[in-house]
Formats: sequence, C-alpha cells, structure tokens
Amino acid sequence: MRKSDLSPERRGLLVPVREYSGSFALVPPPTPRARDLVGLPGLEDKLVRAREALDSLQRLSAVLPNPDLVTRTADRREAVRSSQIEGTQSGINDLLAFEATGSDEGLPPDVQVTKNYVYALEHGLEQVRESGVSAFSCGLIKQIHARLMEKVASFQGIPGEFRDRQNWIGGGLRIDQAKFVPPPAEYIDPCMEDLLQVLHYTPEEEDFFEFSIIMRMAVVHAQFETIHPFIDGNGRVGRILLPLMLAAEGLPPVYLAGYLKENQREYYEALAGVQLRGRWAEWIRFFSAGVEAAVQEAIDTSVGLDAIVKKWEAIVADMGLRRQSVLHRFPRLMAGTPVLTANQVKDALNISFPSASAALAKLEEVDILVQRQPHRRNRCFYAKEVIELLDRAPKVRR
Repeated sequence: MRKSDLSPERRGLLVPVREYSGSFALVPPPTPRARDLVGLPGLEDKLVRAREALDSLQRLSAVLPNPDLVTRTADRREAVRSSQIEGTQSGINDLLAFEATGSDEGLPPDVQVTKNYVYALEHGLEQVRESGVSAFSCGLIKQIHARLMEKVASFQGIPGEFRDRQNWIGGGLRIDQAKFVPPPAEYIDPCMEDLLQVLHYTPEEEDFFEFSIIMRMAVVHAQFETIHPFIDGNGRVGRILLPLMLAAEGLPPVYLAGYLKENQREYYEALAGVQLRGRWAEWIRFFSAGVEAAVQEAIDTSVGLDAIVKKWEAIVADMGLRRQSVLHRFPRLMAGTPVLTANQVKDALNISFPSASAALAKLEEVDILVQRQPHRRNRCFYAKEVIELLDRAPKVRR
C-alpha cells in the first residue's frame, strides 16, 4: 500500500504495523452517517430508483403463492455466486446435489465451503427476523463467520474469532506489495463497535437527514471490508450482512453477489476508492445500481419460477390422475428443491420409498426431471428448467 495511493486525509490515518518494520496500516475513520454523505453528487436519483425497485419486490413478494420456495432457491444461488467471487468452482447444481445426497462424491472439493455459506446465511436471517436490528452484534457476526469456516482445512485462523494478527489485501505474502492494509488487530473491536451503531440504526422523526436502508447497506459493506476483522472470509461475511439488513427491517432480502460477480473489477475498484481515498459517492452510486439490478433479477426469477410451476401443474393435470395422486404435490416441491432423491421425496411428502421412486420415474418420463449419474446408489433427479433459470447470468449493468 503506497502512501501515494491514499488521499491526504487517509494518509493521516496510517499507523505502524509492529510485526512488519517500515510497514503501515490504515485505521478507518468513523463509519459515516447520513449527515456526512448528504450533498454528495449523483446519489439522489440512484437511491430513489433503487428504493422504488425494492418496493416493487416487496409488493410482488406479498402476492406470491409460496415466497419461501423462491427464497430457498435464491439463498443457494447467492451462496454459489458469493463463494465464486472468492474463487470456488461449485455451481448451483453441485450445491443442490450435495444437499440432496449428503455426499460430495463426484463434486468439486469446495462444495462444502459453498454449503457453509447457506448455513451462515440462514442462521443470520433467522436471528434478524426474530429480533430485528437488535440482533446485530459482534457475536452474531462471529457466529456467521464460524459457520462459513467450519471444516475448511485451508483456513488458518480460528473460525468465529476476530484476527489477532495483521492481514492485507493483495501482494501475496509481501505486505509491502499489498493493495490495502487494514487496521492492526488491536483496533478491530472499537472499529466494529462503531460499525454496529449504523447496523442498529432506526429512523427517528427528528432526523434531519434520511439515512436510507440502501445507503446504510452500502456504507456497512464498504466499512466492514475496510476493517477486515477476520483473517479470511471477510468478503463473504460482508455480503451476507446485506440481505440481513433488509430482513431485519421486514423487507425481502436482495442478493447482490450476481451483480458484484459480473462487475467484479468495478466492484473492487469502487471499494478501493473508499478504502484509499474516501470516495463514497462513486461507491454508493455503484452499489445503488446493483440493488436495482439485483431486484430486477429477483423479480424475473420469481416470475420465471411461477411460470415453470404452472407449466408442470398443467402437465400433471393432463396425466388424468386421481386428485389424491402424490404427483400433484411435486411442482411446488421441485420449485424449492430442484434436485431430489427418492429418500428426500419420501420424507418431504411423507410417502413410501417405492411411491417416491415411482413418482420420480414418471416425471422423468415426461421430461420434467433428468437423472445425474443414474448408476449411483442414491440417484439424483434434476428439475432442469429450474436449474437453467438459476444458472442464468444476471444482466450486466450498463
């Protein structure tokens, strides 16, 4: 991290790194509030459009016949994409197969890392939906990290604990080649306590400046990445906080990893602009556009899933089956669980194993399901249309 890369204001925040003679780390200034950001150029229109998009998603979620199905598949797509930003190779079909069978045979070795993301995200959503913004604490953030790093052999820290040594971004093993050096370990606790004040924010009538949820999400993510409190896993924890902030306020979670992955270079450049030069306007504009794009993708996915389910229901109806036939229950099940085994179906629908196997075979006959690795003992059946929908790349921002 060269001093010439930092703005004059940020150079004044450098402190020596004791473990590395001649090296410096940056202690971030306090997390900005609305009063610090008001008047920044080009924000109002972007923030308004992002909020309008979020409101449209909330209206759609209120009328969906089963929004939990959409949420379940969206959670897993987010886990895949956010993990891929960090270099994992597992796809959505790999994750769903791992969940269906409990086996990683024939799957990428990092599928457990991606599954951990689901554990961490679901735990965080459960906590904030129960307690609102008061759920946010260093304890919750550490719990999320512990779940992310469970059984990850390559992780060299303690899962669920803030780092006790210096880390840096870029530069490989050389701190003097780093693109950014976050604060030394002794500064983490006060920096995180300051960040929590924004996570705990609730609007008051006397607030002179509006600190909108979208602006707070942008601020929290950038500030968290600047603090970089863990040895590893900071990017994933920072992205998990975003849907949690929405859910804590009773809003539908929006998942930005697809947008961030498709615009990864701009993502890192905008974050670096905040970290090195305090360029909040550029970051918030980029982030607001991401919320708008992510909402549109969520709407497209919801509409697409609903259309697929209705198509399947029509196919099953045309089979001339009795109304009590178990096949009538499959379309909704497959929308939320698009990779299935007979054992999974047996438990989910409370039917016998032979009935589950027969139903899966029938759906394979009509080309709704396809088998993957059919000669394995615990065969997986894929709802290919749902997988294709979830695999579709998000639209690149223009």
